[in-house]
Amino acid sequence: MQEIEEWFKTKKYPHIGMPIRVKHYNRVKQYVENPTKIRKHSFLPFIHKTIVKRKFRADKKALVKNPSKKRRRIKQKPKIRDTFFASHLDAMVFSKYNQLLSCAYEQVIEKERFNESIVAYRKIALEPGKEGNKCNIDFAKSAFEYILTNKHKTLSVIIADVTSFFDNLNHNILKKQWAKVLNKITLPPDHYNVFKALTRIKYVESQQLFDAYDQTMLVEKGIPNSPIKKTYVRKKINGTKYFKEKNAIAYCDKVEFIKKNLNLVISKNNKTGIPQGSPISATLANIYMIDFDRLIFEAVKNVGGFYQRYSDDLIVVCERQHETGLIKTLRATIKSEVTRLEIQPEKTKLYHFENHNDIFKGFEVNEFTKEVYIKKPLEYLGFVFDGQHVLIKPSGFSKFYRSMKGAFSRAESFALHSKNPDRRIFKSKLFRRFTYKGANRSIKFRPLAGNPKQYVKTKEYNWGNYLSYINKADQKMLNINGMNLIKRQSRRFWGRFNKLMKAHESNLR
Repeated sequence: MQEIEEWFKTKKYPHIGMPIRVKHYNRVKQYVENPTKIRKHSFLPFIHKTIVKRKFRADKKALVKNPSKKRRRIKQKPKIRDTFFASHLDAMVFSKYNQLLSCAYEQVIEKERFNESIVAYRKIALEPGKEGNKCNIDFAKSAFEYILTNKHKTLSVIIADVTSFFDNLNHNILKKQWAKVLNKITLPPDHYNVFKALTRIKYVESQQLFDAYDQTMLVEKGIPNSPIKKTYVRKKINGTKYFKEKNAIAYCDKVEFIKKNLNLVISKNNKTGIPQGSPISATLANIYMIDFDRLIFEAVKNVGGFYQRYSDDLIVVCERQHETGLIKTLRATIKSEVTRLEIQPEKTKLYHFENHNDIFKGFEVNEFTKEVYIKKPLEYLGFVFDGQHVLIKPSGFSKFYRSMKGAFSRAESFALHSKNPDRRIFKSKLFRRFTYKGANRSIKFRPLAGNPKQYVKTKEYNWGNYLSYINKADQKMLNINGMNLIKRQSRRFWGRFNKLMKAHESNLR
């Protein structure tokens, strides 16, 4: 069986043109590895979608006034994220050049002292020479362990968030840093064409493109008496949220789009920003920050502190006496010609860790008034740490519960409107996704070409579900917690799952 390289990642989202399959690997490989072809490659416009994430927080004051003692929620300003999806061939080009740039970046920073401080979008081995890479759990743990190792000191922890990180990357700085990691004075022509595609963005709005074809999509259908061959038909779909359910694979083909709908293309020629969500964006962000990382690491190291950056989230741990100076250095360096970015004061969180009545405790402090919020522990990479114990942030569980409720609603809707006369919810997928039954890692199998009844092992894995993550986090944080505190946070999952199952099944009776 032919070895498929890691950059070759097929995508299932619908776009302009048909999706790329595994059978196209050799043709795609020859194309993306040819610099002459990439230099002349004509990139299709991205498809733009706005993703809105609802945000809530508990209204703790309401508990006092509310006789039922039921927790109320305050609806906060939603988080809005612009995501751009590249066409299937363009995504392969970006993925291949991401591989090239990742290798170049690693060669540059492996010689730097700050190598281990930059942790996002990199493969950092759990143990040298062994399989398995670190994840956000390991990176958060290393920060918490540093704090505990230095608990005899009076510590300050600075958490900073770069404002609109991907939207504000300066194109001139990016171009210079890109060439530098390649050890070139200017970008080679093929790299420059990729750079232009990311900085002179052309895109179409998802909904507008959908409406241009009268809310119809190209849908994949099987051919009778042929388990392998497929055909494509244009079919009416009630909304973009049903694309996956209806097997929508494309808005249109490339020729059709160029003939009829070029007028939908929007050009964006700003001096800053790259599309968030492309296969190459994360690596470019790391390349962009090389000089900043070097300067901040040295400033923190000079006072015996700890520095780590995970994408646009920064953490600095230092002794209290260096707190003010390092905050000023962070803000001044990020605004300088090194990056021309910004860390807003309201995006900076300050925490103090010290001994209170012989208990080592961490809590939030107002940077300007020095007001203490004793019940607000350190939050970093999805975890909370109060100096004694590590837990998963409550917002992670809220997101999981919302996802579970949505999945049940969709399963009920499918049972009501499908051609299945039994009107039953398909339970197996829900069990795999939301309970311990789907929490174990397992290897994926795929049908053998020419004999769909026979399956062969792949090198891919089903990585489990959110419970898998909880179990992993619980084990990794066990030496800090001393007991299964994180696993205990999930004790209500099974009950809530069964309650939803009963409610939706009763709706179908």
